[in-house]
Amino acid sequence: MSGSVRRPTIAGLGIRHNRIPVASVVLFLTLSSAVFAVQNQQVQQKLAALEAIQGRFSFIVFGDNRSGDETYRKIVRMAVDRRPDFIVNTGDMIETPGKRQNWARFWELSSPITMPYFLTVGNHDVHPKVPRSDKVYKEEVDQPGDEFYYSFVAGNSLCIVLDSYLPDEEKKITGEQLKWLEALLAGSAQKHKFVFVHHPLYTDLGKGHHSHDSLDKYPEMRDALQALFVKYKVDAVFAGHEHYYQKRSVDNVLHIIAGGGGAPMYDSEEHGGFFHFVQVTVDGDKVSAEVVDVNGKVRDRF
Repeated sequence: MSGSVRRPTIAGLGIRHNRIPVASVVLFLTLSSAVFAVQNQQVQQKLAALEAIQGRFSFIVFGDNRSGDETYRKIVRMAVDRRPDFIVNTGDMIETPGKRQNWARFWELSSPITMPYFLTVGNHDVHPKVPRSDKVYKEEVDQPGDEFYYSFVAGNSLCIVLDSYLPDEEKKITGEQLKWLEALLAGSAQKHKFVFVHHPLYTDLGKGHHSHDSLDKYPEMRDALQALFVKYKVDAVFAGHEHYYQKRSVDNVLHIIAGGGGAPMYDSEEHGGFFHFVQVTVDGDKVSAEVVDVNGKVRDRF
């Protein structure tokens, strides 16, 4: 949930597996258990504080910061200065799946973020062709329930983070995850609902690099997912993957692509190809947002 908390790993401590005395193993496991317990307590405290919010709050969304370190550094600083209650990254935090040096750099750049920081799995973070990348992700990232998809409550709002790159389910929300999602939405009593996923449901043909190669690659599954969002009155779906800003409303559900966190832009500036973040403010029944570029200019309000 925050870059200030890191899980201990044997590799990270530089311990050779074939030369560890039994006493050292016991000590390591004991220390690890203690760290995990403290870490879990910190996560639970942050989640409880978000759930207890009364009245107005805000959050910031951005994604696809990989390979754009200096831009990401600036966006982090600007986001923190706005003092949101939490931040969500829509994925592709690092360049190479499973590469610990990339994660170390990401956490270094993210260190100014002290509020809860929720991450969404992108295809540069975990990849089926890099078998250990999912393990590395779980060791590097603290999320509610220690899962790749999860939910949390902030004030009067339910926030849902999906994984559109599960093994054998790439660019789909299906199977157990879809069942979990429907049950979660059906049982929610929160006034507002926000969804975060790396691959967008809707991309513009000819715009960007991934038209009809995101969740729109499988239109029937995409439409079934959208039908759930409509049925349970989801306010907005935030995605990344495409490196630009896009906003569209589909059956009264707002779909926003916020892929301007630092990676090279996929389109011209006039068509949304600018580095940016989105700040959402929830005030009772009212939800409003600003899209701010890396120079501090407000590019859109809605």
